[in-house]
Amino acid sequence: MTKVWHVWPVLVLLILTGPLAQAQNRNDAVAERAETLIEAERYSEARDLLIEPARNNNALAQALLARLYERGWGVPQDFTQAARLNRAAASTGNPMALNALARAHAEGLGVEQDRERAMLLFAQAAQSGEPRYQSDFAVALETGLGSEGDPAQAVTWYERAAEQGYVPAVTSLGVLYLEGSGVDRDPAMAMALFEQAAAEGDPRAQNNLGLIFVRGEDVERDYDRAFVLFQSAADQGLQAGLNNLSVMYENGFGVAVDEARSRELLAEGRRVGGLSLQSRLQEIGIPFDQRIVPDDWTRAPQPSERIAANNGDPVSLYRMAWRELHGYGVRQDIPSGIAKLEILAGQGLSSARLLLGLIHANGLGVPQDFAESYVWLSLAAHAGSPIAPGIRDELAMQLPPAVVAQSQARVQSYLAERNGEVSP
Repeated sequence: MTKVWHVWPVLVLLILTGPLAQAQNRNDAVAERAETLIEAERYSEARDLLIEPARNNNALAQALLARLYERGWGVPQDFTQAARLNRAAASTGNPMALNALARAHAEGLGVEQDRERAMLLFAQAAQSGEPRYQSDFAVALETGLGSEGDPAQAVTWYERAAEQGYVPAVTSLGVLYLEGSGVDRDPAMAMALFEQAAAEGDPRAQNNLGLIFVRGEDVERDYDRAFVLFQSAADQGLQAGLNNLSVMYENGFGVAVDEARSRELLAEGRRVGGLSLQSRLQEIGIPFDQRIVPDDWTRAPQPSERIAANNGDPVSLYRMAWRELHGYGVRQDIPSGIAKLEILAGQGLSSARLLLGLIHANGLGVPQDFAESYVWLSLAAHAGSPIAPGIRDELAMQLPPAVVAQSQARVQSYLAERNGEVSP
């Protein structure tokens, strides 16, 4: 009788879990396919694949869908939704979700800012053995997330990631050896680590190694080698590499003096490093949709153009809005131009939504309102504007987290009211 009681529960368990295991395997396969689509920047396709397995509590699907919401890829950016999905996946120990949730708590986006909680989550993600998350935990330890850091512990975790070949950790470890932070200063070790990472193409390591050769403090000065290293870092868009290469051209270190090239590189470095939000807004201006080829804006519009605009023709409506915003061939009337853009925005025209976002960000004829701008730029990004996501994300860093959450809720409501345009 004892054997019967031991055998039957096992058999029942196998019968019950067989279909469940098969379903879980299918969900895993779908999530992995979606991850490939995300890497290929096919975000909408990935989103559609992830919805069902995420609803079925597949942790990988939840974490990947959270990433889409966090970045605003294929869906309106929604930090609260990202945090909800990451929290569900993190409860199963998914390291991707744990790490993302740690970042959210560190920054207070979608959740309450809680740096102690963030540090615990970074640690849990690092325990998975994934070198990216070990390196992120090391960064958190090194910086202290705004409080006193622990560089000695950071060294330990950078080493674990570096031993697995994670190149950014190799570079970061080199910095600590060069500075003697958390470990005895060892320029030779730093050089070896930088050389290793530079050979793998890491731009930070290339730049750091270039600086060592320029300064000639721990090695013989070598401007030629430094120039090559700075050039490699600059080619990958590293701001420090661009700035340092500019100095080389300005002074003729390792290359002939070329002040024009020096200025070009310095300007490029400023752009890469991120102009101030206000400077970037000024640089972008209020661009018109290049697909809507303009006539001579200075002349008055043809009667047919006015009639078409009044009848709701989108091209004519856009052109009349543009004229009214600037007073091109008509009396300047910014409120009327904005009203026309709002009609087009409601029809899903990304360039109209982009203009509205820029108008509110710049305070063109309206009070400057970053929250309102965030809403329109989010909608523009959702409609496919390539310019909108970068400015939207900069605005998110300028606004209080609570205001960002309110703005994201407005985006969802706006889309939900328009023929189900809202993403899942």
